[in-house]
Amino acid sequence: MRRGVVAAAGLAVLTAVIALLTRPLLHSLRADTVTADLGILPAPSERARIVDEHVLAGIESLAFGRELRLRLDRPSKRVTLAPFLIDRCEVRQIDFERFAKWRRAEGGPAGAVGEPASPGPRPVPPASASTGHRIAGLLNSPATGVDFSAASLYCTAVGGRLPWAEELEAAAGGTEGRLYAWGDTFDPGPWPYLDAWRNAARPCGSHPASDSPQGVHDLNGNAMEWSAGSLAAPPDTRQPAAHGAPAVRSRARSLYALNAAWLPIEPATRSHHLGFRCVYDAPPPGKRPWGDSAGSPARIEGGEFPIGLPPDVRLARLAVILPDAQLREARALLASAERTPPRIAVGRCEVSRREYRAFLNDPLARSGLFANPQEPEDEHYVPDDWERQSADLDLPVSGMSWWAADAFARWAGGRLPRSREWQLLAAGPEARLYPWGNRYDPGAAVTADLPKHGPRPCPAPELRDASAAGVLHLAGNVSEWTQSIAVDRGNYAMWVQGGNWLLPGRGTAHGSFGRLVPLNHRSPDIGLRVVYD
Repeated sequence: MRRGVVAAAGLAVLTAVIALLTRPLLHSLRADTVTADLGILPAPSERARIVDEHVLAGIESLAFGRELRLRLDRPSKRVTLAPFLIDRCEVRQIDFERFAKWRRAEGGPAGAVGEPASPGPRPVPPASASTGHRIAGLLNSPATGVDFSAASLYCTAVGGRLPWAEELEAAAGGTEGRLYAWGDTFDPGPWPYLDAWRNAARPCGSHPASDSPQGVHDLNGNAMEWSAGSLAAPPDTRQPAAHGAPAVRSRARSLYALNAAWLPIEPATRSHHLGFRCVYDAPPPGKRPWGDSAGSPARIEGGEFPIGLPPDVRLARLAVILPDAQLREARALLASAERTPPRIAVGRCEVSRREYRAFLNDPLARSGLFANPQEPEDEHYVPDDWERQSADLDLPVSGMSWWAADAFARWAGGRLPRSREWQLLAAGPEARLYPWGNRYDPGAAVTADLPKHGPRPCPAPELRDASAAGVLHLAGNVSEWTQSIAVDRGNYAMWVQGGNWLLPGRGTAHGSFGRLVPLNHRSPDIGLRVVYD
Protein backbone atom coordinates (compact mmCIF):
# COMPACT_ATOMS: atom_id res chain seq x y z
CA MET A 1 0.00 0.00 0.00
CA ARG A 2 2.87 2.30 0.82
CA ARG A 3 4.26 1.62 -2.63
CA GLY A 4 0.92 2.63 -4.17
CA VAL A 5 0.83 5.87 -2.19
CA VAL A 6 4.34 6.69 -3.32
CA ALA A 7 3.44 5.94 -6.93
CA ALA A 8 0.35 8.12 -6.74
CA ALA A 9 2.34 10.93 -5.19
CA GLY A 10 4.96 10.56 -7.92
CA LEU A 11 2.27 10.75 -10.61
CA ALA A 12 0.83 13.87 -9.00
CA VAL A 13 4.27 15.49 -8.91
CA LEU A 14 4.89 14.51 -12.55
CA THR A 15 1.51 15.90 -13.58
CA ALA A 16 2.22 19.15 -11.78
CA VAL A 17 5.62 19.45 -13.42
CA ILE A 18 4.15 18.82 -16.90
CA ALA A 19 1.38 21.33 -16.20
CA LEU A 20 4.00 23.93 -15.25
CA LEU A 21 6.01 23.15 -18.37
CA THR A 22 3.00 23.34 -20.70
CA ARG A 23 1.52 26.48 -19.14
CA PRO A 24 3.79 28.85 -21.14
CA LEU A 25 2.89 27.03 -24.35
CA LEU A 26 -0.84 27.18 -23.57
CA HIS A 27 -0.48 30.85 -22.72
CA SER A 28 1.30 31.42 -26.05
CA LEU A 29 -1.38 29.45 -27.90
CA ARG A 30 -4.16 31.60 -26.48
CA ALA A 31 -2.17 34.80 -26.92
CA ASP A 32 -1.76 34.23 -30.67
CA THR A 33 -5.43 34.83 -31.40
CA VAL A 34 -7.32 37.24 -33.60
CA THR A 35 -10.67 38.78 -32.71
CA ALA A 36 -13.04 38.95 -35.67
CA ASP A 37 -16.65 39.98 -36.30
CA LEU A 38 -18.86 37.17 -37.60
CA GLY A 39 -21.20 38.93 -39.97
CA ILE A 40 -21.29 40.33 -43.49
CA LEU A 41 -21.80 44.07 -43.32
CA PRO A 42 -24.14 45.82 -45.78
CA ALA A 43 -22.48 46.97 -48.99
CA PRO A 44 -21.33 50.62 -49.05
CA SER A 45 -23.10 51.52 -52.31
CA GLU A 46 -26.86 51.72 -52.72
CA ARG A 47 -26.78 49.78 -56.00
CA ALA A 48 -24.98 46.86 -54.37
CA ARG A 49 -27.39 46.86 -51.43
CA ILE A 50 -30.33 46.75 -53.85
CA VAL A 51 -28.88 43.70 -55.63
CA ASP A 52 -28.18 41.95 -52.33
CA GLU A 53 -31.75 42.59 -51.17
CA HIS A 54 -33.10 41.06 -54.38
CA VAL A 55 -30.78 38.06 -53.89
CA LEU A 56 -32.01 37.56 -50.32
CA ALA A 57 -35.64 37.75 -51.48
CA GLY A 58 -34.90 35.24 -54.25
CA ILE A 59 -33.30 32.84 -51.79
CA GLU A 60 -36.14 33.07 -49.30
CA SER A 61 -38.75 32.52 -52.03
CA LEU A 62 -36.85 29.33 -53.01
CA ALA A 63 -36.28 30.76 -56.50
CA PHE A 64 -32.49 30.67 -56.36
CA GLY A 65 -30.98 27.83 -58.37
CA ARG A 66 -28.36 26.92 -60.94
CA GLU A 67 -29.56 29.35 -63.62
CA LEU A 68 -29.35 32.36 -61.32
CA ARG A 69 -25.91 31.25 -60.12
CA LEU A 70 -24.72 31.25 -63.73
CA ARG A 71 -26.39 34.58 -64.50
CA LEU A 72 -25.01 36.35 -61.42
CA ASP A 73 -21.45 35.09 -61.87
CA ARG A 74 -20.57 38.48 -63.36
CA PRO A 75 -17.70 40.15 -61.49
CA SER A 76 -17.38 43.88 -61.90
CA LYS A 77 -15.06 45.22 -64.58
CA ARG A 78 -14.70 48.28 -66.76
CA VAL A 79 -14.51 48.09 -70.53
CA THR A 80 -13.83 50.66 -73.20
CA LEU A 81 -16.19 50.50 -76.18
CA ALA A 82 -16.20 52.37 -79.48
CA PRO A 83 -19.41 54.18 -80.43
CA PHE A 84 -22.11 51.99 -81.98
CA LEU A 85 -25.71 52.15 -83.14
CA ILE A 86 -28.40 49.80 -81.83
CA ASP A 87 -31.93 48.96 -82.93
CA ARG A 88 -34.51 50.70 -80.77
CA CYS A 89 -36.76 47.63 -80.99
CA GLU A 90 -36.23 43.91 -81.09
CA VAL A 91 -36.52 42.55 -84.64
CA ARG A 92 -40.23 41.98 -85.29
CA GLN A 93 -41.88 38.79 -86.48
CA ILE A 94 -42.95 40.45 -89.75
CA ASP A 95 -39.38 41.69 -90.41
CA PHE A 96 -37.93 38.24 -89.99
CA GLU A 97 -40.58 36.61 -92.16
CA ARG A 98 -39.88 39.11 -94.95
CA PHE A 99 -36.16 38.39 -94.56
CA ALA A 100 -36.73 34.63 -94.80
CA LYS A 101 -38.90 35.09 -97.88
CA TRP A 102 -36.24 37.33 -99.46
CA ARG A 103 -33.60 34.71 -98.79
CA ARG A 104 -35.71 32.09 -100.50
CA ALA A 105 -36.59 34.27 -103.46
CA GLU A 106 -35.28 32.92 -106.73
CA GLY A 107 -32.45 35.08 -108.00
CA GLY A 108 -31.90 36.80 -104.63
CA PRO A 109 -28.45 37.03 -103.05
CA ALA A 110 -27.10 33.74 -101.73
CA GLY A 111 -25.70 35.19 -98.57
CA ALA A 112 -25.19 38.52 -96.91
CA VAL A 113 -25.55 41.89 -98.55
CA GLY A 114 -22.78 42.38 -101.10
CA GLU A 115 -22.07 38.68 -101.61
CA PRO A 116 -22.08 37.55 -105.25
CA ALA A 117 -24.67 34.96 -106.22
CA SER A 118 -23.24 31.45 -106.51
CA PRO A 119 -24.57 28.39 -108.31
CA GLY A 120 -26.09 25.50 -106.41
CA PRO A 121 -28.37 25.44 -103.38
CA ARG A 122 -28.47 28.65 -101.39
CA PRO A 123 -28.17 28.55 -97.59
CA VAL A 124 -31.60 29.22 -96.14
CA PRO A 125 -32.10 30.28 -92.52
CA PRO A 126 -34.69 28.39 -90.53
CA ALA A 127 -37.99 30.17 -90.23
CA SER A 128 -38.91 31.53 -86.84
CA ALA A 129 -40.22 28.76 -84.63
CA SER A 130 -42.98 31.16 -83.64
CA THR A 131 -44.55 30.79 -87.09
CA GLY A 132 -47.67 28.70 -86.62
CA HIS A 133 -47.44 29.27 -82.86
CA ARG A 134 -50.26 31.03 -81.05
CA ILE A 135 -48.25 34.29 -80.99
CA ALA A 136 -47.37 34.10 -84.69
CA GLY A 137 -50.27 36.34 -85.68
CA LEU A 138 -48.80 39.21 -83.65
CA LEU A 139 -46.60 40.43 -86.47
CA ASN A 140 -45.35 43.42 -84.49
CA SER A 141 -44.18 41.19 -81.65
CA PRO A 142 -40.52 40.11 -81.41
CA ALA A 143 -39.31 37.43 -83.82
CA THR A 144 -38.63 34.52 -81.50
CA GLY A 145 -37.67 30.90 -81.99
CA VAL A 146 -34.64 32.02 -84.03
CA ASP A 147 -31.27 30.37 -83.48
CA PHE A 148 -27.96 32.23 -83.32
CA SER A 149 -27.03 31.58 -86.94
CA ALA A 150 -30.33 32.84 -88.32
CA ALA A 151 -30.22 35.96 -86.15
CA SER A 152 -26.65 36.63 -87.33
CA LEU A 153 -27.69 36.24 -90.98
CA TYR A 154 -30.50 38.73 -90.53
CA CYS A 155 -28.24 41.35 -88.94
CA THR A 156 -25.62 40.90 -91.65
CA ALA A 157 -28.30 41.33 -94.32
CA VAL A 158 -29.36 44.72 -92.91
CA GLY A 159 -25.77 45.97 -92.61
CA GLY A 160 -25.15 45.17 -88.96
CA ARG A 161 -24.24 42.35 -86.61
CA LEU A 162 -25.37 40.81 -83.35
CA PRO A 163 -24.17 42.79 -80.31
CA TRP A 164 -21.49 41.70 -77.91
CA ALA A 165 -22.67 41.06 -74.37
CA GLU A 166 -20.77 44.12 -73.17
CA GLU A 167 -22.53 46.29 -75.77
CA LEU A 168 -25.98 45.20 -74.61
CA GLU A 169 -24.97 45.91 -71.01
CA ALA A 170 -23.57 49.31 -72.00
CA ALA A 171 -26.71 50.22 -73.95
CA ALA A 172 -28.84 49.32 -70.92
CA GLY A 173 -26.66 50.58 -68.07
CA GLY A 174 -24.86 53.56 -69.55
CA THR A 175 -21.59 54.94 -68.25
CA GLU A 176 -23.14 55.23 -64.77
CA GLY A 177 -23.84 51.48 -64.54
CA ARG A 178 -27.63 51.46 -63.98
CA LEU A 179 -28.97 48.10 -62.77
CA TYR A 180 -31.79 48.18 -65.33
CA ALA A 181 -32.18 50.19 -68.53
CA TRP A 182 -34.53 52.65 -66.78
CA GLY A 183 -32.66 52.98 -63.47
CA ASP A 184 -31.93 51.09 -60.27
CA THR A 185 -35.43 50.43 -58.91
CA PHE A 186 -37.05 47.29 -60.28
CA ASP A 187 -40.26 47.91 -62.24
CA PRO A 188 -42.60 44.90 -62.78
CA GLY A 189 -44.52 46.84 -65.44
CA PRO A 190 -42.90 45.13 -68.47
CA TRP A 191 -44.50 41.81 -67.36
CA PRO A 192 -48.22 42.62 -66.99
CA TYR A 193 -49.66 39.21 -67.88
CA LEU A 194 -49.92 35.96 -65.98
CA ASP A 195 -49.50 34.21 -69.32
CA ALA A 196 -45.76 33.95 -69.95
CA TRP A 197 -46.18 33.76 -73.73
CA ARG A 198 -47.92 37.13 -73.84
CA ASN A 199 -45.14 38.72 -71.78
CA ALA A 200 -42.67 37.69 -74.50
CA ALA A 201 -44.83 38.87 -77.41
CA ARG A 202 -45.75 42.48 -76.77
CA PRO A 203 -45.42 45.21 -79.42
CA CYS A 204 -42.22 47.22 -79.11
CA GLY A 205 -42.28 49.97 -76.51
CA SER A 206 -45.50 48.83 -74.79
CA HIS A 207 -44.10 50.01 -71.45
CA PRO A 208 -42.29 53.32 -72.14
CA ALA A 209 -41.19 53.62 -68.50
CA SER A 210 -38.74 50.76 -69.14
CA ASP A 211 -36.95 52.53 -72.01
CA SER A 212 -33.30 53.51 -71.71
CA PRO A 213 -32.43 57.25 -71.72
CA GLN A 214 -31.44 56.88 -75.40
CA GLY A 215 -34.90 55.56 -76.26
CA VAL A 216 -34.01 51.88 -76.64
CA HIS A 217 -37.05 49.74 -75.80
CA ASP A 218 -37.44 46.37 -74.06
CA LEU A 219 -33.81 45.72 -73.14
CA ASN A 220 -34.82 43.97 -69.93
CA GLY A 221 -38.30 42.71 -70.81
CA ASN A 222 -40.40 41.32 -73.66
CA ALA A 223 -38.34 38.58 -75.38
CA MET A 224 -34.84 37.72 -74.25
CA GLU A 225 -32.16 38.64 -76.80
CA TRP A 226 -29.18 37.00 -78.43
CA SER A 227 -25.67 38.39 -78.04
CA ALA A 228 -22.44 37.05 -79.50
CA GLY A 229 -21.09 36.49 -75.97
CA SER A 230 -18.36 38.33 -74.13
CA LEU A 231 -15.96 40.38 -76.21
CA ALA A 232 -13.33 39.79 -73.51
CA ALA A 233 -13.48 35.98 -73.77
CA PRO A 234 -10.84 34.20 -75.89
CA PRO A 235 -12.34 33.51 -79.34
CA ASP A 236 -12.02 29.74 -78.93
CA THR A 237 -14.07 29.79 -75.70
CA ARG A 238 -16.60 32.46 -76.63
CA GLN A 239 -20.22 31.34 -76.34
CA PRO A 240 -23.40 33.18 -77.40
CA ALA A 241 -25.65 34.40 -74.61
CA ALA A 242 -29.26 35.28 -73.81
CA HIS A 243 -29.99 38.65 -72.18
CA GLY A 244 -33.09 39.79 -70.32
CA ALA A 245 -35.61 38.11 -68.05
CA PRO A 246 -37.24 34.89 -69.28
CA ALA A 247 -40.98 35.46 -69.45
CA VAL A 248 -41.60 32.12 -67.74
CA ARG A 249 -39.72 33.18 -64.59
CA SER A 250 -42.24 34.89 -62.34
CA ARG A 251 -40.17 34.59 -59.14
CA ALA A 252 -36.90 36.53 -58.69
CA ARG A 253 -37.64 38.46 -61.89
CA SER A 254 -35.80 41.43 -60.38
CA LEU A 255 -32.63 39.32 -60.61
CA TYR A 256 -33.22 37.81 -64.04
CA ALA A 257 -33.88 41.29 -65.47
CA LEU A 258 -30.58 42.81 -64.27
CA ASN A 259 -28.47 44.17 -67.11
CA ALA A 260 -25.55 42.02 -65.98
CA ALA A 261 -27.55 38.78 -65.55
CA TRP A 262 -27.00 37.19 -68.95
CA LEU A 263 -26.75 33.45 -69.58
CA PRO A 264 -24.40 31.60 -71.98
CA ILE A 265 -26.45 29.25 -74.17
CA GLU A 266 -25.91 26.92 -77.11
CA PRO A 267 -26.08 28.61 -80.53
CA ALA A 268 -28.67 26.08 -81.77
CA THR A 269 -31.17 27.15 -79.07
CA ARG A 270 -34.61 28.12 -80.41
CA SER A 271 -37.08 29.42 -77.85
CA HIS A 272 -40.41 31.23 -78.04
CA HIS A 273 -38.96 33.58 -75.42
CA LEU A 274 -35.71 34.40 -77.28
CA GLY A 275 -35.38 37.04 -80.01
CA PHE A 276 -32.70 39.55 -81.03
CA ARG A 277 -31.81 43.05 -82.19
CA CYS A 278 -28.88 44.29 -84.27
CA VAL A 279 -26.07 46.77 -83.73
CA TYR A 280 -24.16 48.75 -86.36
CA ASP A 281 -20.62 50.08 -86.56
CA ALA A 282 -21.73 52.56 -89.24
CA PRO A 283 -25.15 53.96 -90.17
CA PRO A 284 -27.12 51.22 -91.96
CA PRO A 285 -28.87 51.71 -95.34
CA GLY A 286 -32.21 53.50 -95.14
CA LYS A 287 -33.97 50.58 -96.79
CA ARG A 288 -33.71 46.89 -96.07
CA PRO A 289 -32.78 44.56 -98.97
CA TRP A 290 -36.38 43.35 -99.25
CA GLY A 291 -37.65 46.89 -99.78
CA ASP A 292 -39.17 48.30 -96.61
CA SER A 293 -37.76 51.25 -94.67
CA ALA A 294 -35.33 50.66 -91.86
CA GLY A 295 -35.89 52.34 -88.53
CA SER A 296 -33.60 54.93 -87.01
CA PRO A 297 -31.21 53.23 -84.56
CA ALA A 298 -30.11 54.82 -81.29
CA ARG A 299 -26.51 55.96 -80.91
CA ILE A 300 -24.49 54.79 -77.93
CA GLU A 301 -21.49 57.05 -77.45
CA GLY A 302 -18.17 55.34 -76.91
CA GLY A 303 -16.35 55.45 -73.61
CA GLU A 304 -15.62 53.46 -70.48
CA PHE A 305 -18.53 51.45 -69.11
CA PRO A 306 -18.93 49.54 -65.81
CA ILE A 307 -19.89 45.97 -66.67
CA GLY A 308 -21.08 43.21 -64.36
CA LEU A 309 -22.57 43.48 -60.89
CA PRO A 310 -21.60 46.41 -58.65
CA PRO A 311 -18.07 45.77 -57.33
CA ASP A 312 -19.10 45.86 -53.65
CA VAL A 313 -21.99 43.37 -53.73
CA ARG A 314 -21.82 40.98 -50.79
CA LEU A 315 -24.55 38.34 -50.74
CA ALA A 316 -24.81 38.26 -54.53
CA ARG A 317 -21.18 37.17 -54.71
CA LEU A 318 -21.51 34.47 -52.04
CA ALA A 319 -24.76 33.16 -53.53
CA VAL A 320 -22.87 32.09 -56.66
CA ILE A 321 -20.72 29.60 -54.72
CA LEU A 322 -22.67 28.69 -51.57
CA PRO A 323 -24.31 25.23 -51.71
CA ASP A 324 -28.09 25.15 -51.37
CA ALA A 325 -28.09 24.02 -47.74
CA GLN A 326 -25.95 26.99 -46.70
CA LEU A 327 -27.68 29.41 -49.06
CA ARG A 328 -30.97 28.87 -47.27
CA GLU A 329 -29.35 30.33 -44.14
CA ALA A 330 -28.22 33.47 -45.96
CA ARG A 331 -30.03 35.89 -43.66
CA ALA A 332 -28.02 34.55 -40.72
CA LEU A 333 -24.81 35.56 -42.52
CA LEU A 334 -25.77 39.21 -42.67
CA ALA A 335 -25.10 41.85 -40.07
CA SER A 336 -27.13 45.04 -39.91
CA ALA A 337 -27.37 48.29 -38.03
CA GLU A 338 -30.04 46.68 -35.84
CA ARG A 339 -28.10 43.47 -35.21
CA THR A 340 -24.48 43.77 -34.13
CA PRO A 341 -22.46 40.81 -35.41
CA PRO A 342 -21.05 38.49 -32.76
CA ARG A 343 -17.30 38.51 -32.19
CA ILE A 344 -15.04 35.53 -31.85
CA ALA A 345 -11.44 34.93 -30.76
CA VAL A 346 -9.71 32.44 -33.03
CA GLY A 347 -6.21 31.10 -33.44
CA ARG A 348 -4.29 33.17 -35.97
CA CYS A 349 -2.60 29.97 -37.17
CA GLU A 350 -3.54 26.34 -37.44
CA VAL A 351 -2.37 24.19 -34.52
CA SER A 352 1.28 23.29 -34.94
CA ARG A 353 2.94 19.96 -34.28
CA ARG A 354 4.85 21.54 -31.41
CA GLU A 355 1.60 22.56 -29.73
CA TYR A 356 0.05 19.17 -30.37
CA ARG A 357 3.10 17.38 -28.90
CA ALA A 358 2.55 19.20 -25.60
CA PHE A 359 -1.01 17.88 -25.60
CA LEU A 360 0.20 14.32 -26.20
CA ASN A 361 2.74 14.63 -23.38
CA ASP A 362 0.14 15.73 -20.82
CA PRO A 363 -0.85 12.70 -18.68
CA LEU A 364 -4.20 14.33 -17.98
CA ALA A 365 -4.92 14.36 -21.74
CA ARG A 366 -3.75 10.75 -22.03
CA SER A 367 -6.02 9.77 -19.15
CA GLY A 368 -9.04 11.01 -21.12
CA LEU A 369 -9.80 14.07 -19.00
CA PHE A 370 -10.49 16.18 -22.10
CA ALA A 371 -12.26 13.51 -24.15
CA ASN A 372 -15.63 14.14 -25.74
CA PRO A 373 -18.35 12.32 -23.74
CA GLN A 374 -19.28 10.35 -26.87
CA GLU A 375 -15.70 9.36 -27.73
CA PRO A 376 -15.27 5.62 -28.57
CA GLU A 377 -13.32 3.59 -26.04
CA ASP A 378 -10.60 2.54 -28.47
CA GLU A 379 -9.85 6.08 -29.69
CA HIS A 380 -6.24 7.33 -29.50
CA TYR A 381 -4.82 10.79 -30.07
CA VAL A 382 -1.49 10.04 -31.75
CA PRO A 383 -1.65 11.31 -35.37
CA ASP A 384 -0.72 9.13 -38.31
CA ASP A 385 2.97 9.24 -39.20
CA TRP A 386 3.70 11.09 -35.97
CA GLU A 387 7.37 10.17 -35.94
CA ARG A 388 7.89 11.83 -39.32
CA GLN A 389 5.77 14.83 -38.35
CA SER A 390 7.84 15.30 -35.20
CA ALA A 391 10.89 16.03 -37.33
CA ASP A 392 9.51 19.50 -38.17
CA LEU A 393 7.49 20.83 -35.26
CA ASP A 394 6.71 24.22 -36.83
CA LEU A 395 4.42 22.76 -39.49
CA PRO A 396 0.68 22.30 -38.89
CA VAL A 397 -0.30 19.00 -37.32
CA SER A 398 -2.47 16.65 -39.35
CA GLY A 399 -3.56 13.02 -39.42
CA MET A 400 -5.70 13.05 -36.27
CA SER A 401 -9.34 12.03 -35.99
CA TRP A 402 -12.13 14.44 -35.13
CA TRP A 403 -12.20 12.99 -31.60
CA ALA A 404 -8.53 13.89 -31.11
CA ALA A 405 -9.01 17.39 -32.58
CA ASP A 406 -11.97 17.98 -30.25
CA ALA A 407 -9.96 16.78 -27.23
CA PHE A 408 -7.05 19.08 -28.12
CA ALA A 409 -9.38 22.08 -28.37
CA ARG A 410 -10.84 21.28 -24.93
CA TRP A 411 -7.34 20.86 -23.50
CA ALA A 412 -6.37 24.27 -24.93
CA GLY A 413 -9.34 25.89 -23.22
CA GLY A 414 -11.33 26.45 -26.40
CA ARG A 415 -13.36 24.51 -28.96
CA LEU A 416 -13.48 23.70 -32.65
CA PRO A 417 -15.22 26.34 -34.79
CA ARG A 418 -18.68 25.80 -36.19
CA SER A 419 -18.83 25.54 -39.98
CA ARG A 420 -20.70 28.83 -40.39
CA GLU A 421 -18.24 30.61 -38.07
CA TRP A 422 -15.38 29.32 -40.20
CA GLN A 423 -17.00 30.53 -43.41
CA LEU A 424 -17.68 33.97 -41.96
CA LEU A 425 -14.07 34.20 -40.78
CA ALA A 426 -12.91 33.53 -44.34
CA ALA A 427 -15.43 35.89 -45.97
CA GLY A 428 -14.94 38.76 -43.53
CA PRO A 429 -17.29 41.75 -43.39
CA GLU A 430 -16.82 42.36 -47.14
CA ALA A 431 -17.94 38.83 -48.14
CA ARG A 432 -14.73 38.11 -50.01
CA LEU A 433 -14.71 35.03 -52.23
CA TYR A 434 -11.20 34.23 -51.03
CA PRO A 435 -9.67 35.37 -47.75
CA TRP A 436 -7.46 37.87 -49.63
CA GLY A 437 -10.04 39.20 -52.13
CA ASN A 438 -12.35 38.28 -54.99
CA ARG A 439 -9.93 37.08 -57.65
CA TYR A 440 -8.20 33.73 -57.48
CA ASP A 441 -4.41 33.89 -57.21
CA PRO A 442 -2.66 30.49 -57.57
CA GLY A 443 0.30 31.80 -55.57
CA ALA A 444 -1.70 33.19 -52.64
CA ALA A 445 -2.29 30.02 -50.59
CA VAL A 446 -0.68 26.65 -49.92
CA THR A 447 -2.50 24.49 -52.45
CA ALA A 448 -1.48 21.99 -55.11
CA ASP A 449 -1.09 24.97 -57.49
CA LEU A 450 2.23 25.91 -55.87
CA PRO A 451 5.37 24.48 -57.52
CA LYS A 452 6.62 23.16 -54.17
CA HIS A 453 4.13 20.79 -52.53
CA GLY A 454 3.66 20.34 -48.82
CA PRO A 455 2.39 22.34 -45.83
CA ARG A 456 4.17 25.51 -44.68
CA PRO A 457 4.89 26.98 -41.24
CA CYS A 458 2.72 29.82 -40.00
CA PRO A 459 3.15 32.64 -40.73
CA ALA A 460 4.41 32.37 -44.30
CA PRO A 461 5.20 35.98 -45.30
CA GLU A 462 5.47 35.17 -49.00
CA LEU A 463 1.77 34.16 -49.16
CA ARG A 464 -1.41 36.29 -49.17
CA ASP A 465 -3.69 33.78 -47.47
CA ALA A 466 -4.98 36.12 -44.75
CA SER A 467 -8.53 37.15 -43.90
CA ALA A 468 -9.61 40.74 -43.35
CA ALA A 469 -9.10 40.22 -39.60
CA GLY A 470 -5.65 38.63 -40.04
CA VAL A 471 -6.50 34.92 -39.70
CA LEU A 472 -3.93 32.97 -41.71
CA HIS A 473 -4.07 29.86 -43.90
CA LEU A 474 -7.84 29.56 -44.21
CA ALA A 475 -7.71 28.87 -47.95
CA GLY A 476 -4.90 26.33 -47.90
CA ASN A 477 -2.13 24.58 -45.97
CA VAL A 478 -4.34 22.01 -44.20
CA SER A 479 -8.11 21.70 -44.16
CA GLU A 480 -9.62 22.08 -40.71
CA TRP A 481 -12.03 20.09 -38.56
CA THR A 482 -15.14 21.88 -37.31
CA GLN A 483 -17.74 20.91 -34.71
CA SER A 484 -20.61 20.99 -37.23
CA ILE A 485 -22.19 17.58 -37.71
CA ALA A 486 -24.40 16.22 -40.48
CA VAL A 487 -25.63 12.89 -41.80
CA ASP A 488 -23.80 11.60 -44.85
CA ARG A 489 -25.19 8.47 -46.51
CA GLY A 490 -26.80 7.33 -43.29
CA ASN A 491 -23.78 7.95 -41.06
CA TYR A 492 -22.74 10.88 -38.93
CA ALA A 493 -19.95 13.01 -40.38
CA MET A 494 -18.29 16.33 -39.57
CA TRP A 495 -17.76 19.31 -41.81
CA VAL A 496 -14.12 19.93 -42.74
CA GLN A 497 -13.52 23.45 -44.11
CA GLY A 498 -10.92 24.97 -46.38
CA GLY A 499 -8.53 23.87 -49.09
CA ASN A 500 -5.14 22.27 -48.51
CA TRP A 501 -1.77 21.52 -50.00
CA LEU A 502 -3.02 18.39 -51.82
CA LEU A 503 -5.96 20.02 -53.65
CA PRO A 504 -6.02 22.43 -56.63
CA GLY A 505 -6.90 25.83 -55.25
CA ARG A 506 -9.29 27.31 -57.80
CA GLY A 507 -12.25 25.26 -56.62
CA THR A 508 -11.24 24.80 -52.99
CA ALA A 509 -9.63 28.01 -51.74
CA HIS A 510 -12.85 30.01 -51.51
CA GLY A 511 -14.38 30.37 -48.08
CA SER A 512 -17.46 28.23 -48.69
CA PHE A 513 -15.54 25.08 -49.65
CA GLY A 514 -16.09 22.22 -47.27
CA ARG A 515 -16.76 18.50 -47.26
CA LEU A 516 -18.25 15.89 -44.93
CA VAL A 517 -15.73 13.49 -43.38
CA PRO A 518 -16.30 10.55 -40.98
CA LEU A 519 -15.35 11.31 -37.38
CA ASN A 520 -12.63 8.66 -37.24
CA HIS A 521 -11.04 9.65 -40.56
CA ARG A 522 -7.32 10.52 -40.48
CA SER A 523 -5.65 12.32 -43.34
CA PRO A 524 -2.34 14.16 -43.97
CA ASP A 525 -4.30 17.16 -45.26
CA ILE A 526 -6.69 17.71 -42.30
CA GLY A 527 -5.64 19.64 -39.21
CA LEU A 528 -7.39 22.00 -36.81
CA ARG A 529 -7.74 25.52 -35.46
CA VAL A 530 -9.11 26.56 -32.05
CA VAL A 531 -11.64 29.26 -31.18
CA TYR A 532 -12.15 30.68 -27.68
CA ASP A 533 -15.46 31.86 -26.24
